[in-house]
Amino acid sequence: MIGLQIKDRMHWDDQISAELGKQFEIIDSTDDLLIFQEGYSHKTIRDLVDHLPPTAYEIMELNKVPEAECEFKCDSGICYHRK
Repeated sequence: MIGLQIKDRMHWDDQISAELGKQFEIIDSTDDLLIFQEGYSHKTIRDLVDHLPPTAYEIMELNKVPEAECEFKCDSGICYHRK
């Protein structure tokens, strides 16, 4: 699955997050990470945020993992790690 990590809050606002939520199904999140339902491509997500500086976010592939391998723990309690 694909995640979008917010890396620079100076160039991010809640409107961008709201628009992502309207356009895509977000299945999990934390304050700085949105995880999208399977089936979306990097390009599809990037097209919505391409007006931002590339340092403001990172789009990455994620896997669900056991807590011992956790890189990101979301609000649901599920752990994820970059592929």
